Amino acid sequence: MEEKLLLYSVLECINQITSKCGSSTDIVKKVRSRARSIPSYSFTKGLVYSLVYIASRSSKDLVETGLKAQKCEEVINEIIMKKEVGNEEKSYAIYGAILLYIAKKLNIVNGNRFDDIIRDITKSPVAEIKMWSVLDWFKRFVEAYIRERE
Repeated sequence: MEEKLLLYSVLECINQITSKCGSSTDIVKKVRSRARSIPSYSFTKGLVYSLVYIASRSSKDLVETGLKAQKCEEVINEIIMKKEVGNEEKSYAIYGAILLYIAKKLNIVNGNRFDDIIRDITKSPVAEIKMWSVLDWFKRFVEAYIRERE
């Protein structure tokens, strides 16, 4: 996995979140909360559990947007435009979709469907190990760029 591409991808997504949603909005603060808490699920219960948990708190379809987008901006735009979805669900969807967007961009996973990704990760411990780096870097960038309280 190319570390530089990982860092650029995470930074691209953090900048898109703050520019599209504002740096102190409810959604952004909730995304920060997800980025800080969900990695521990991945370490204790596994990446598949974490992804399914994220999808259960938002929707599988919204999380899948990360697999179909060419740019992180597309991921954020598609999710925040959903009027029928509340901020809590949007925050989970944004977090999950960004993880899948970065994972696909780094060739950690392949496919355009959530089911395919779950199957791939279940079969490949290497994918899970590579995703730990994505989770950790995303968490660190979120903590640096998004304040907890203003």
